[in-house]
Amino acid sequence: MLTMPLVAWGCLNLLFSTWLGTVILCDKIEEKIGLPCRLKSVTWSPWSGVTASEFRVFAPDQLEKEEAILAVGETRIDMSWSSLLKGKKCWERLEVDQLELDVSLEVLSGILGRSMATPSRQEPAARPIDEDYLSAPGPSEKSEDQSVNVPPLAREDVPVGVDHENPSSTAAEDFEGVVILSNARVKIYSERAPTLFLTLEKIEGEIPLWGGSREGELSCEKIEISEVVSEVGFSIPLLWRNDAVSVVEQSLKVFGLDLQLSAAVKVTAGFPAGFQIKLPEQQIDLSSVFRERKSPLSVGSLTSRSRLQGFLSFPASFKGSSVTRFEDLVIEDPRDEGDMRFDRGVAIFVVSAAGIVARDIRAVGEQDAVLANGFASAKGEAAATVRIVSSPDRAESHAKRVRMAHGNLLMEFQPLITPDREFRDIRIEARDGTLIMDLGEDRSWVSFLAAAKAILGQQNTDLTNLP
Repeated sequence: MLTMPLVAWGCLNLLFSTWLGTVILCDKIEEKIGLPCRLKSVTWSPWSGVTASEFRVFAPDQLEKEEAILAVGETRIDMSWSSLLKGKKCWERLEVDQLELDVSLEVLSGILGRSMATPSRQEPAARPIDEDYLSAPGPSEKSEDQSVNVPPLAREDVPVGVDHENPSSTAAEDFEGVVILSNARVKIYSERAPTLFLTLEKIEGEIPLWGGSREGELSCEKIEISEVVSEVGFSIPLLWRNDAVSVVEQSLKVFGLDLQLSAAVKVTAGFPAGFQIKLPEQQIDLSSVFRERKSPLSVGSLTSRSRLQGFLSFPASFKGSSVTRFEDLVIEDPRDEGDMRFDRGVAIFVVSAAGIVARDIRAVGEQDAVLANGFASAKGEAAATVRIVSSPDRAESHAKRVRMAHGNLLMEFQPLITPDREFRDIRIEARDGTLIMDLGEDRSWVSFLAAAKAILGQQNTDLTNLP
């Protein structure tokens, strides 16, 4: 009687350790996530569970190059036999070792564009994450959002055909599981600007799932931005409650900023998720960021709130907004300690799968004002208009500074309606994957990054006119 199960077990292990078996599994996974993948081998036994080795996920056009955007060294799953007998798909322990996410913004944009063009075959039958899982805004925050007319994250975010009734939980109430994450690393960068990247080193955690309310933890050893700015990592306590993994107003200090992080991911159909980052009113000290150099930027008071909400299994559903207010902003020129001072300002952004829209960016001071709006789409399109309004004396000073930065830069101001103010509109666009601006001689187009480096005092900058 025992011979047949043993033979079946041996044949299955032999099959999934071969190329044919792993291809079968990868085809099933690709149907779910919409991305090609590769797997070295899978083994299973009743006493040690399932072990998958060297799992890799590729962007649609990177499979032949063998450049994985996601790689996992080893995944071990200890299934719960009791939950399987009840028709549940639960595990007692899921271990993910040596996970590495290495992906560019351009690839992410392409993946997002594909997900919008070909909607998921299995749309989530659940509502978005409830606001109760995140911190409730105070009265002052509510009035702030209403005053700038930022649309709430409402249930119109739900994909077509989603059921709005209370979802039935897929978790086993009397069963507890855990996800163990170790030696993980995340890097997000730009192919167009290779020096611009974000890296999170040595991410580890213990994430509780199912059962009664329990606590866990997620930690990161180091955060690095562009090899210039680095920060010691953080540790975030997690809470499992009401079928969701949550972070409730966890205070963090990153790059000199005091943050409050709230997040929740509900373990139900579609995996509804919500994220919020708040910056309580604070004075900004960026000395730890610039290290040996004096910070060219100081802010007397800054407050901000940013939210993002959607379904993890349906990335095109994500929408969000960000409102930032500041006072007493000073920007210093590192070359001669000249400065621009602004008494107050605001920056309002709205983000969706289609891209990001800067609805209103403004900084207003006694002598200068900067007004801007624009957009950047998931397809790589981008455009913005920046208007600088200054007194005649300040306008002349700005024009001289730009001219001294490079001989091919020119920022001539024009009279505004009132005689005591002049203005200059600067147009910024993305063409063929490169940001350009009309700051050249006779409003010719030049590289945005090259112009910014020249104005900031970097020498030997190529600023030839672009077509």
